[in-house]
Amino acid sequence: MDVAEWIIVAILSLTLFVFLILGIMLLAKLLDLSRDAKHILKQIERMTKKGNTIVSKASETVDDLSKTATKTAKSVKKDVTDTTGVVKGAVVSAISKKFGLEDEKA
Repeated sequence: MDVAEWIIVAILSLTLFVFLILGIMLLAKLLDLSRDAKHILKQIERMTKKGNTIVSKASETVDDLSKTATKTAKSVKKDVTDTTGVVKGAVVSAISKKFGLEDEKA
């Protein structure tokens, strides 16, 4: 072979060697990156499960509070209705006595 051919072969061999080394380095970095991504995805999955558990517990708590509030509201409504009836009766009775409008049946 001629000297020029040897120079071209040497340059091409050196270029191939550099690209081969760079390719190996890139592959190693991509593998590290994929391991990191896998680790991050596992953490996200754990956080999502914890978040779902928290939301589920909060939903149950809200449901329980809602049921309790509904029962309490019904009880308060009944008490208010009863109290209003008693107060209304007392007021009507007092006004009747005041103005002499009592039942003649009594």
